[in-house]
Amino acid sequence: MKKRETLKFIFFDIISSSSSWVLFFMFRKKLENQNFEIFNFSLIIGAIFVCLFWISLYTLLGKYKNVLRASRLHEFFNTIYQSLLGCIIIFFILIIDDIQYQKNYTYYYKSVVFLFSSHFFLTFSFRYIISSKIVKKIKNGEIGFNTIIIGSSKKALNIFNELNKLPKSSGNKIIGFIKETDRSEVLFPNSIKNLGNLSNLSQILKKIKVDEAILAIEKESNSFEQILYELDYYNIITKIIPKKIDLLSGNVKMSSIHAFPFTEILPSSMSQLESFLKRLFDIIISVFSLASLVPVFVITSLLIKLTSKGPIFYFQTRAGKNRKPFKMIKFRSMHINAEIEGKPKLTQENDTRVTKWGKFMRKYRIDELPQFYNVLIGEMSLVGPRPEREFFIEKILNSAPHYKLVFKVKPGITSWGMVKYGYADNVSKMIERLKFDIIYIENLSIFSDIKVLAYTLIIVLQGRGK
Repeated sequence: MKKRETLKFIFFDIISSSSSWVLFFMFRKKLENQNFEIFNFSLIIGAIFVCLFWISLYTLLGKYKNVLRASRLHEFFNTIYQSLLGCIIIFFILIIDDIQYQKNYTYYYKSVVFLFSSHFFLTFSFRYIISSKIVKKIKNGEIGFNTIIIGSSKKALNIFNELNKLPKSSGNKIIGFIKETDRSEVLFPNSIKNLGNLSNLSQILKKIKVDEAILAIEKESNSFEQILYELDYYNIITKIIPKKIDLLSGNVKMSSIHAFPFTEILPSSMSQLESFLKRLFDIIISVFSLASLVPVFVITSLLIKLTSKGPIFYFQTRAGKNRKPFKMIKFRSMHINAEIEGKPKLTQENDTRVTKWGKFMRKYRIDELPQFYNVLIGEMSLVGPRPEREFFIEKILNSAPHYKLVFKVKPGITSWGMVKYGYADNVSKMIERLKFDIIYIENLSIFSDIKVLAYTLIIVLQGRGK
């Protein structure tokens, strides 16, 4: 269903963008007192280029990410914003060059206004029709989002009954419930599937596709926060019954006149545009750094060879995004066979395993520079939680299960945790530092990355590494 509706939006966006460009071309020919020809080579090439441009722009802006959560009002404002942004870009790429052929700016004002007006009108008209059909299907129960209820007692049953009494479907397709414990009271009818209990929540979410979760446990306990982290990790929208303070503070937003008044918690993520810009930024900075730091690489390599026996680079297996292992590269700062006992060991204060030159490298984080290559090939990012070894990951997860959230994003050369806390020489300190990485993940943005990089640069210049 989602794929079919997405293809509809893409198809009609192509129709509207190509049609508006043809109309714009006709309008320009009229302004220039020239004859319009449909088989004009410039028109055909321009229409193809413009269509590709608009679809690429819409994709980067996240238009096609989740078309089933349609809102005609949001569609209206989003289309205005997208059309305005796209027309400004087209103006500076394709239209502004014609200034040499015109005696005044009236031509440009009329052209841009006409292009924006025709593009917006055609695009929104198609989108409004498709969105209206999607909304109708949701209200009629033809389209639904797989929803689980976490809880099985009175509170959970009341929510279930309230959802069933709504005059029109809210879009929540209840596929089952999860008990708090094996001993928890179950008031749901037998027709509602018992999926298990909270102790195996992660396994349940792995097995079945869940779009939304409604939290209806009787009492909020220490596990409440852990449930939220688990749902966030699997990118599930969480809905909670609001408290009076939430109602008064305005935290409860109406998504529909007929919808149940939940407080929604959306999973942390970057927009597609920000993700694209982040990756582009990673590539540009990595290429520039690897090229400009060649002298530093050469001098560092020579000093490593002159001051200690062993290879120049040190490769260590770390866990990346989705816990996928990769080889992280560093300049070797320790003597060879530093973990000769075979048991992973964190660097301590005044660690005798670290070479004299290694201490200097670690102080100014020179040993981390080869990781720009990991960034360039997509295994890491400039900013992200520092990657760890599986040995320590297991230890951290035993005490802080929400550590798994760091696997939602690529690990980084630097992180908010490294900036605010620094290096950690034991698991307890790793867990303490984790809160800063969680804050970063919950507030993902390009501006956060720039902020972390700026603070990191200050730390490096001050030699506050370890």
